[in-house]
Parts: sequence; C-alpha cells; structure tokens
Amino acid sequence: DNVTDNVTDNVTDKRFEKILQLMKINNRIKTKELSAELNVTRMTISRDIEKLKEQNKLIRIGPDKGGHWEVIE
Repeated sequence: DNVTDNVTDNVTDKRFEKILQLMKINNRIKTKELSAELNVTRMTISRDIEKLKEQNKLIRIGPDKGGHWEVIE
C-alpha cells in the first residue's frame, strides 16, 4: 500500500513539473492543451493547478480569458 502511495506521489510530482515547464514555455496555455499534452483529463489538470497555487508555485494574472500564468521560482 505504501509503495502505491509513493508511486502515485512520484507520478503527480512529475506531472506538476511538466505543467510548470509547459507554462514557462507558453504562459497562455489552456487546460485543454495541458490535458492533451499530459494525457490526463481537464479535471485532473484543474486539480493539479489548484495544488500548485496552494504550494505558491503558480499564480494566475488576469481573467481566465486573456490572462496568463506566472510560474514562481
């Protein structure tokens, strides 16, 4: 059971890193594009983005349409 938790955490951490990388390349990337790139649902991307915001690694500047992402180093 602990091994499963570790694997899940590792996969999630890798996905978080990939999301941040993609947002650095294109700070106007859409959740739809992220979900296609990472082969997960948009709901998963939305949850991941919320977690990244909670961890102060990511902020949204401006509105959903016309705004952009800012990755916090």
